[in-house]
Amino acid sequence: MKTLFTVLFAMSCIVSVQGAELVGFTVETTRGRNEKVRVRREVPVQDGRAVFRWPRAEIPADATCVEVFPDFAVAEKGEDGYFVMPDGGGSYGTFRADSGRMALSRNWFPITAFGMKTPRQTFVAIPTGMRWNFNPVVDVKKGVYRMSCRFDMDVATAYEDLQIEFRFLTGDDATYSGMGRAVRAQRLATGEMKPLRERAKTNPVLAYAVGTPQIRIRNCWKNFRKTPLPEQNLFDEPPVDVYCTFDRTKELAKALHDAGVAKADLCLVGWNYRGHDGRYPQIFPVEPLLGGETKLRELIKYVREDLGWQIVGHNNYRDAYLISDLFDFEYCQDRYPDGTRDDRKLEPWSGGAVYRVCPRRAYEKFALRHTAMMKSLGFHGLGYLDVTTSRPLFPCTDARHPLDNATRRIWENAILDLQTKAFGGCASEGGFDFAIGHIDSALTISFAPAFNIPRGKTGKMAWNGLIDGRIPFWQIAYHGVVMSSPFRTVWNAAKNPDRRQLLKLIEYGGRPIFYVYGGWDLPDRASWDIKCRTEDEFADCVKTIKAGTDEYNRRTALEWEYMDDHCEITPGVFRVTYSNGAKIYVNYTATDVEVEGQLIPALDSHVVGL
Repeated sequence: MKTLFTVLFAMSCIVSVQGAELVGFTVETTRGRNEKVRVRREVPVQDGRAVFRWPRAEIPADATCVEVFPDFAVAEKGEDGYFVMPDGGGSYGTFRADSGRMALSRNWFPITAFGMKTPRQTFVAIPTGMRWNFNPVVDVKKGVYRMSCRFDMDVATAYEDLQIEFRFLTGDDATYSGMGRAVRAQRLATGEMKPLRERAKTNPVLAYAVGTPQIRIRNCWKNFRKTPLPEQNLFDEPPVDVYCTFDRTKELAKALHDAGVAKADLCLVGWNYRGHDGRYPQIFPVEPLLGGETKLRELIKYVREDLGWQIVGHNNYRDAYLISDLFDFEYCQDRYPDGTRDDRKLEPWSGGAVYRVCPRRAYEKFALRHTAMMKSLGFHGLGYLDVTTSRPLFPCTDARHPLDNATRRIWENAILDLQTKAFGGCASEGGFDFAIGHIDSALTISFAPAFNIPRGKTGKMAWNGLIDGRIPFWQIAYHGVVMSSPFRTVWNAAKNPDRRQLLKLIEYGGRPIFYVYGGWDLPDRASWDIKCRTEDEFADCVKTIKAGTDEYNRRTALEWEYMDDHCEITPGVFRVTYSNGAKIYVNYTATDVEVEGQLIPALDSHVVGL
């Protein structure tokens, strides 16, 4: 009886969709002490779209959550199809479970959309109101899958109407690739973003950067793992360990250029006072142990004028440390609504416990002045800000500078835009799409290992074994708009003994990241870290970067293109099609494979049409 009811119910939903009439939604509002109120709404479908809107005036002041259940977002165990979630890895799951729940919370995902394909319809849901408080949910009970869209109310009232645009996809668009293309089309149509090709016409810094690998060098840092302290002060601050001075950096840059690395975006990590994450928001004076301001200026001049490369400095406006000369609790946002400190949010890092900075205060107190000072040093390229786009928006509840998520987005993007104005472009750590129209390159989209499919519970994200694999959902939507590297495990991929990591970089259209001393002395990265202290390390570093650059040069023209389609055409072999018609085949198997008239060597890739 359950099976028949589920199928008939879903069929009634799709009749409404195909008839361009009405689709139904259940809206559940949670108030106060878990009191739940449910109401029904119906929305017309026009041109294959249904826009659900819930006015902010109808949301009670004491609401903690509003969850929207579309009637058509239903499937049953054993049916063909899948659901697509917006976490950085592009997780998808087929309908094979009896029970389970996957709930992405606190807007902790880089693309604000989700989708579902069933035998009855395929849709992608794109939140357009209260978007920065949206969280997708997959709930499975007795073999029935239901997707919903939850909006968590973490401020006193909603800052705008709840709104979700549902696009129903047919024909060749009824795939996860079609979902990604639909998200891209919506963002382009609203003017939220512009393609790299268009922006580069009037931006020589961006034109240079597209198709150019990024080389990051961690010059120095305080090894907090050896001396972990909840807080640091001038009497117990861990020593600064120097690994690559400005003079050594100059030697490395010259060697790379001489080896044939003609173009590079160089980013200095830990050039600032007390090194990487040493005393933010304080960054000056330039770290004396590296050679100070004089040697830094010499390096910048050499890289720009003699090599013709671009060079920028790593910075951070989201984190602050008590040891900083500029520290003040006034600009921190780790607070409860009553103004008291929320110490649960603190965590140890190189400078001690991390305090989160309100972006409005960061802009007013540091970003304007520090960006101008960094520009005066000569930095020129895609100015890099750490953390900003690798974390979601969340409100600042300090009564002196309160921000809801919509207002916070304005201030965060204002800081990002300062980088473009000062240096010519902007890069950040992640690809969270509140900044999709304000960054040019993302260091990494997912912090997860490329081949680790989550099975249990991870933090606040309950996976419960519902995930079957990963797809480049973010990349289909945003490749050709933002350069990116898909996973942290693909950094220094040319050296990684696991050949699949390089293949994953290629499959996802990734920009290579070469990170000198990127391992942070962590065992899981030791085998593929690159260093330059000894002559053997130096030679290996040059060899790795040159090899990775040569691989990238085969496909750099694709950075300008949209990723239009991705599919597994035979087990372990994937085809990626770009907007110019070019294709990349990636073979993860241990044998050569011939598909579509192309011979793809074992554990290798093949480019067609360039």
